[in-house]
Amino acid sequence: MRILQTTLILFLIACQSEVSDKDVKPAQFKSNTSQESVKEDTQQPQKITNGIVFKDAQGNMLTDAQKDSLVQYMDNIQALRRYDQENNNTEYILFQDYEDLRGFVSDNAIENLIEENKLRRSGGQGAVLDKRINDQWKDKPLPSGNFLQMIDGSVKSFSDYKGKLLVINFWYINCGPCIAEMPYLNDLVNQYQNENVNFLALSFDSSQDIKSFLEKTEFKYEHGSISRSLMYDFTPVAPGHFIIDSEGIIRDIIIGAPRKTELIFGKLVDLIEKNKK
Repeated sequence: MRILQTTLILFLIACQSEVSDKDVKPAQFKSNTSQESVKEDTQQPQKITNGIVFKDAQGNMLTDAQKDSLVQYMDNIQALRRYDQENNNTEYILFQDYEDLRGFVSDNAIENLIEENKLRRSGGQGAVLDKRINDQWKDKPLPSGNFLQMIDGSVKSFSDYKGKLLVINFWYINCGPCIAEMPYLNDLVNQYQNENVNFLALSFDSSQDIKSFLEKTEFKYEHGSISRSLMYDFTPVAPGHFIIDSEGIIRDIIIGAPRKTELIFGKLVDLIEKNKK
């Protein structure tokens, strides 16, 4: 649910969607206009690793000139993003219409892309991210493994919190909305201090940086540090709130902060009460 460099790439990110390597297969590119433009430059780029590459809808790697031709001459250009694990590249496949990708990705992936496009038009990119995160995590168990580096020096796993309702806040030190809602999260801890509810805050900041932050800012949750990749796997947007039942199953998710920060208190109370039953 991820983050880039050049002006063109930033433009493409606004209309990107993601698929995994296993979804991608050779396909016919369906733009006559762009085909002629691409043929003007037949030189293929050298193999790239650890970088950003562009391909057409046949899966052919594009030179800068070929990519620029497609962007210049194609109407309604879109980019499908995927990660190439073998070469550690982020790939952008340029196309015009989702139907162009038939045979290139699975039919299920195409239908999901079409659904997300409709959702994006009605609710914006935030609605799409919310859907993706809920599809991935809602009613699923927390991952196993000892990867929670607590600021007291101990190491924990999510299984250590089974038996009680668990409320997780994903945040980081330079996240303004995360800091703004902390007083309301402190009120939440106070309200449930005598009940079987645990409150855990996880950040990709180092344990030492979190400890330094807490010396100046009160945040009453239990605190731990996780890897940036794991946090982004849960949510690429902060703050994020996950409500987990006593068996370790994620039951409800809130992504992002409400426009009126104080509303987060009531939203979380409603979800806690719902899942206490």
